[in-house]
Amino acid sequence: MQQMPVFDADSHFMEPPDLWAEHIEPAFAGREPVGSTDRGATVVDGDRRAPTVRWRSRAGGLATLNEEWATTYRRYDERGWDPEAYVLAMDDQGIDRMALYPSRGLMQVAAWGLDPHLAAAIVRAYNDWAATFVAHVPDRLSAVGQLALNDVDAAIVEARRCVDELGVRAFFVLPEPPLPGVTLERTYYDPLWATLAELGTPLSLHNVAGTGLGQIGADRFGDWALPRIAAAFPLEAQLTLFSFLVGGICDRHPGLRVVVLEAGAGWLPFWLWWLDELYERYEGLDCDSLSASPGELFRRQCFVSAEVEEPHLRHVVDALGVGCIVTASDFPHPEGSFPDGIRDFAARGDLSDAEKRAILWDNPHRLYGIED
Repeated sequence: MQQMPVFDADSHFMEPPDLWAEHIEPAFAGREPVGSTDRGATVVDGDRRAPTVRWRSRAGGLATLNEEWATTYRRYDERGWDPEAYVLAMDDQGIDRMALYPSRGLMQVAAWGLDPHLAAAIVRAYNDWAATFVAHVPDRLSAVGQLALNDVDAAIVEARRCVDELGVRAFFVLPEPPLPGVTLERTYYDPLWATLAELGTPLSLHNVAGTGLGQIGADRFGDWALPRIAAAFPLEAQLTLFSFLVGGICDRHPGLRVVVLEAGAGWLPFWLWWLDELYERYEGLDCDSLSASPGELFRRQCFVSAEVEEPHLRHVVDALGVGCIVTASDFPHPEGSFPDGIRDFAARGDLSDAEKRAILWDNPHRLYGIED
C-alpha cells in the first residue's frame, strides 16, 4: 500500500464500559451512560436504554457480534483495544491514518428528551477520553469529538474547548434533531454552524440505528433491528442534507465543511438532482433563495463516504466529480470491510489511480483539515 496512501475517514473506538464513570463530572455521577459488558446496550440516567432496537434472533444479534470481536479481532481485543491495537489494525489493513468515532458512544446522547446539562456533560467526558487516546499516536489517529444538539450554547462552548484545549479538529452529530420541531436549518442552530466554520472544523453526520429521537422506521417497524438499520443511514442522511442544502445552512455558512458517513453514496446523484428540481420549482414559494443550487452547494462544501465495495461508485464519480468522495473501513464494526476492504478498493478496475488516490488520501485530508 506504500504506492497508495490511505486515510480511513470513519472507523471506531471500542470504548470501555466504564469510560463515563471515570470521566464524568462529579455533579452528574450516577446519571452517566453505562455500557453493558457484552458491548451491546448503553443505559443513561438510570433507566434509559439505547439502542431502541432488538434482533429477532440471537444468531443475528450480540452473541454473533461478540464472537466476531473475540475471534476475528482477537489480536486487538486481547490488547483491550488500546492505541497500539489500532496501530496494529491499521498496519494489518494497509491504512496510514484513521479518523475515529465512538461505538458505544454513538448512543450516548441518543435518548429522547435527555436533560441538556447531562448531555453536555456526557460529551465532555467522551471528548476528554477520546483526545487522550489518540494523543498516544497523533500522527496516525484522529479523534472526532461529539457535540450534543440539546443546547446550542453548550455545544458552542464545547466546540471551542475541544479545539483550544484538546486539539480536536472535527466533530460529529446525530442527524436526528433532539428538540421537538427544531430542525437543523432553524436559526437556533446557526450560531453553532457559524462557530464550526470559524474554527475550520468539519461537521460529520454519523448515525446509528436505534436512537430514541424519532428515527425513520421506528413508527412503522417498531424495535425490529434490520429495517431500522436499512432506513436509518441513507434516509436520515437525505433528510438532513435537505436541511443543510435546501434549508440554507451551507449557503449561510460557506466556510462549513460537511460529510455524510456510513450511508453509502449511490443514492446521492438522484437526491441532489431531485433537490435541484424541487428548488427550481419552489424557490421563493416554499423555500428561500440560495446563492447556488443545492447540488452546487454540495459540491462546494460537502463530502460523502462511499462504501468500499459499492458497485455503482463509477457512476457517482461521473455524476458528482471525484473531489467530494471519501471512503472508510468502518473498523471494527461487523458491517465493515476488515481485513482486505481497503486493499480491494485500491485494486478496483473502474477507477483510475488518480481517482483512487483522491478518495483514499487527498479528499479526507481536505475534509479533516489535516496536513501531513
